[in-house]
Amino acid sequence: MDDTRPLTPKGRDTRRRLMAEAKRLFGERGYSRVRITDITEAAGISGGAFYRYFTDRHELMIELLRELTDEAFDFVRVPWDGDDPRASVLRSTQLYLRFYDANRELFGLLVELAQTDDEVRRIWAGSRQAFYGRIAHALRRGIESGVVRTGIDIEVAAEMLGSMSEFYAFQRFVLCDGVIKDVPIEVAGETLVDTWISGVSKRA
Repeated sequence: MDDTRPLTPKGRDTRRRLMAEAKRLFGERGYSRVRITDITEAAGISGGAFYRYFTDRHELMIELLRELTDEAFDFVRVPWDGDDPRASVLRSTQLYLRFYDANRELFGLLVELAQTDDEVRRIWAGSRQAFYGRIAHALRRGIESGVVRTGIDIEVAAEMLGSMSEFYAFQRFVLCDGVIKDVPIEVAGETLVDTWISGVSKRA
């Protein structure tokens, strides 16, 4: 919005309610089936008040998706344990799966709208690049500590490992079509990490 005046505490609360109800409704009905009046009625405010906080439904949706990707990146951040790198990767992977599960509706919306909306596509691309960059950084640290073999293309390996986790999460938590076995997240995380390690660790 053009109006950059800071919101009052009441205004921040109202804006947060609008975002929370939009998130719920988008998840239940899909973005295209939700009107601004649906959001304002659910949030308990007048229709006209919506425009004090967002120019339109698209801006609200973009705000939700930016917040999602920012929170995802921060949520899975864990300290690197040089003595036990696997534990660090495992913790981060399990946190990622839990976050994806808790926000499955928005992740589904992100993937769906990225096919037709350039701004959403840029948000998703930026999120994946940051995700792959973090994995590449972990791989470099693994090489330095002697647990990851040299000679692999770090960037390509990071993209493949990240894509494996992301597509697994998408199939399991968004598609929910019964193809992916429903195992505890702890087990899924362990298996993903062991698969990663077998692909990049030093060979005897």
